[in-house]
This record gives sequence, structure tokens and C-alpha cells, in this order.
Amino acid sequence: MPKKKKSHGRPDASQMSPLRAGGRILGDLQIPFRRFLETEFADEPEVVPLEDLEARLMESLGWLALSFGYDLVPATGTSFAGAELAELFTEIVPQVAEHNDLDAQELVDETRLAWTSYLMFLGESENWAGDPGDLADCLDVASGGVGAQAEMTGTVLDALAAAQNRLPVSDRVQDLLGLPTVAAAVQAVETHGAAAAQDFTPVSEFDAEQFLAALGESGLLTPGELSPEEYRYELGSAYLAALITDVLAACPSPGAIIGALSVVASSVLDPMSAPRLRELLEGTEDGSAVDEEFDAALAVVARLVELGVLSSVEPWTSRPGLAGAVLDVVEGFFSSEPQD
Repeated sequence: MPKKKKSHGRPDASQMSPLRAGGRILGDLQIPFRRFLETEFADEPEVVPLEDLEARLMESLGWLALSFGYDLVPATGTSFAGAELAELFTEIVPQVAEHNDLDAQELVDETRLAWTSYLMFLGESENWAGDPGDLADCLDVASGGVGAQAEMTGTVLDALAAAQNRLPVSDRVQDLLGLPTVAAAVQAVETHGAAAAQDFTPVSEFDAEQFLAALGESGLLTPGELSPEEYRYELGSAYLAALITDVLAACPSPGAIIGALSVVASSVLDPMSAPRLRELLEGTEDGSAVDEEFDAALAVVARLVELGVLSSVEPWTSRPGLAGAVLDVVEGFFSSEPQD
């Protein structure tokens, strides 16, 4: 799509309405897309009325165009980037929901369904104007898959960093110390010094040596120039990141790790439920392995729920102050180089 300069954030209300902007971008593809929907869902119960699905696509096309500064040229909505769609689902749509007092998860789910249908239409009708690989990435992002994760990583990390920075340090500390194991780790190091952590193993997954190594690498063996509150936050976040990483590393297979890691990352940005987790795995595994991977990922999620990292109800959320630890975990998994 033709672009002007990008402007982050919720679309400006003074601009053209998102529905009109999206309708202009969709242009003369609107009628064939509607026919595609009628055919595609002919034998299936309507999760969302087709006219609502069509409107949701046009409206979200408008949100995307106004947020990224697209030129509103008719019938140009025929190629996109996975990273842009990731930002649509994890940042723009939740902001729109908050601004309009709507259920964020419901709006994200409906928008994902609309985009998955539209991208399928572009592919099947040969209207996709970009590279076929980009279409696959966009479909993966829209459906909640992880195949396009390499392209999305920068956006996800930026979104996690933004979520962390939205809270003052005092609130982050409160959220972190609300987890008993984190509070115990912070107190042990503050009271007895970092050396005491060598024998501090509050949960079976915790690797004290790894935690100490992480503290050394980050300069947290001593407070340095940090205020007591900042030191408490950095210490607790480093501990929690090490703990989550160890829990995820206990997954029996790469597929289960990806599934559980996706739940952890989504808990801050776009909370995931069990059905979405299964859909994600169905997109990355052959049919015979899905049940096994799903059960393994759920077992890890259950452990993180037990530790207080994730909520006990779906979709799985985490306290806002944990965003920094989640950021470190995601960055650690996706920025590490393969070992020979």
C-alpha cells in the first residue's frame, strides 16, 4: 500500500472515519470479497454476521491506514507486511477497544477473523500484489500463528517495552513483589547479599547459578547507582525472567516451547485462550502431533499459573508490571543464535 510517514497510536478522530478510509482502500474489491465470504461460510454457522465481518475489515483497514499514514488510494489494499498486521492486532485494536469501552479480546478476535478471511480471498482470487511469502506471513500473523515470528520480533519487543514503560517503577515493583517467589528472592538478596542466592531455590525449576550469572551480567550483584526501588525492580525482574525461562526450557519439545512462550508474550499484549493456543499449534505441527504439543504447552502454562505469573482464568493475562520480565524472556528466546 502507498505510504506517507508513519504515525504511531490510535487514529486521530479529526481524520476521515476509519470505516470510510477502509472502504476507499478496499475499493471495487468489496463486492467480490462479500461473495467470497458468502461462499466460504455457506455451510458453517456464522460466528460473526457476514455484514459485520465485512464492516470489521473495512474499519480495521482504516485503523491501519490512518495509524501508518497510508495514502488512501482506491483498491490498493492488496499487500501488507506481517509486522504491520502484528501491530494492528497487539497495539492498535486494543487501543481502539479501550477508547470506545469495548471488549478488547472480542474485538481482536473479530478483527483477526476478518483479516484471515480477506487474506485468503486475496490469495485465492489472485489479487495479492506482494510476494507469496509475505502473504503466508500475514496469514500466520492474522490467525495467531508464529511462522512469521522472526519478522514480528522487533514489533513485539517494542510493544513489550512500551507496556513496561507505561507504568512507574513503584507500580512495577508492587506487581513483581505480589508474586511470593519473587518477593522471597528479592528479600534474600537484599538481606543476605547476592552470595546467599547460591542456596536459594524456592521452586524446583529455579537455577541459582543461572540467576547469579544473570545478576553478574546485568551488574545487579550490587545496587550501584540505582535507587533502592529501582534496584528492587531490576532484581525482581531479572529473577522472574530467569524463572520463566527455566520453566519454558522444561518443555519436552520445540513446539510446546513456542506455544507456551506465545501464551507468555500474549499475556501482556493480546491475551490468549486455550482455543487460540491450539489453533497456533495446528498451524505449526502436523495433525498427529497437535494433541501432544497442546497438552505439553498447557502443562507449562499451568505451572506458570501456579507460580502466579499467569492468571488462573482465560484468556491468560499477567500483571502489567511483569512486562519487563516477559520482554527479557521473549528477547532471550528469539535473539539467541543457534548453537553449532
